[in-house]
Amino acid sequence: MLRGIAEFAMQGRWQAGVATALLSAAAMMLPPLNYLASGVIALTTLRMGPREGAKVVTATLVVFLLIAGFLLGEMWVAGLILLSSWVPVFVATLTLGYTRSLAASLLAASGLGVLAVLLMHLLVPDLVSWWQGLIEPFMTQLSQQPGWQLDSTQTEQLNSSLAVMMTGLIAAGISFNAVIGLLIGRAWQAQLYNPGAFGSEFRALRLGRSVAVFTALLIGLSLSPLAESLRWLVDCLPVMLVVFGLQGLSIVHAIVHNGKKSKGWLVAMYILLVVMLPQMLMMLATLGVLDQWFNFRKRSAVE
Repeated sequence: MLRGIAEFAMQGRWQAGVATALLSAAAMMLPPLNYLASGVIALTTLRMGPREGAKVVTATLVVFLLIAGFLLGEMWVAGLILLSSWVPVFVATLTLGYTRSLAASLLAASGLGVLAVLLMHLLVPDLVSWWQGLIEPFMTQLSQQPGWQLDSTQTEQLNSSLAVMMTGLIAAGISFNAVIGLLIGRAWQAQLYNPGAFGSEFRALRLGRSVAVFTALLIGLSLSPLAESLRWLVDCLPVMLVVFGLQGLSIVHAIVHNGKKSKGWLVAMYILLVVMLPQMLMMLATLGVLDQWFNFRKRSAVE
């Protein structure tokens, strides 16, 4: 089925636009489908070039506006998805196309996330209060449900905690969508035209020491008393954890491949990612940061 989506999208820009728009619309009920939509944009841009990729994004917008207008009645949704999904993955894909570097394209995606953090802090002076105002009605409605187990004080504390994290989480979500869409598109390209190329490329991913130092400093800052006064910097941390989490994921894949270990290790890791996402993301990101100095892939190959 997934290969069928890729083959259909490669038949032309309008086929790609229809596929992306339909997947984006379906993602409102099943969010992971949005990654496939971004993957179509990445595939067509990588294979057909930047100009045709831009035309695919335009075609997608036209088709989605029709869907949003006739089925959803909310035209503004198209603009939101354009800015948060389609444009970021297009920019990340352009970076991969021009640099031929998967690491550079991932860093471009993280740069878009950091830019989103800075823009939000510039446009909204008190982001925490703003998020609290947006979340509070939802939390009030949720707390009235029969199965809700938190009292009013605990609900208020949860609301406050979410408000502090929301800026970083939204920015990380933008970067994550761009990165996953790019990886899906690159995997589709390899599957259709150069089987096996994506696996070796992904296992060799390294983001660089300077970015690793920046991420380590953000982790230290988030644990320090300066975190509140430098909130705009701390909000960049989830973005960097996303890309270094993928770096850690590539290391695990490389260790299993180089050491000819059982694929069961990978299955167990992905199960843990679903069950314990925050903890596993932090562990994988830490592994990715440390790899810039310890080169765990080389060690596994020697062994």
